Amino acid sequence: MNTKAEFYTPIWNYYNRISNGRIPNVLMVDLCNLITDYYYEQYNRFTLQYPKSLKRYSTFQVKDLEHPDVFEMVIKFFKDKLGDEYTDNAKVLLSKTDSELKAFEKNREDFHNMF
Repeated sequence: MNTKAEFYTPIWNYYNRISNGRIPNVLMVDLCNLITDYYYEQYNRFTLQYPKSLKRYSTFQVKDLEHPDVFEMVIKFFKDKLGDEYTDNAKVLLSKTDSELKAFEKNREDFHNMF
């Protein structure tokens, strides 16, 4: 399995390309570390849980960043760091408009309330 640093690099590159300097570097580093830690732990667990999928979970796949759980992580990260000012940064990294971000949050809230 790749190292944690090898997980971090594509995550950083992905978000750095999207942000294009619009998000402070310190926030970008913290967010990318958070997502890296999450996926590194997940992939480690999945290699044990699904041994036939070892190849799939040995290298980070950028497409995993398009998962709604990651969107929620990004939103929560900015809410925790910036409070009510979270939307500007979340919209940049999630490539969403105000209405799309609100709709996403409402849909996820409805989803979680089902359980």
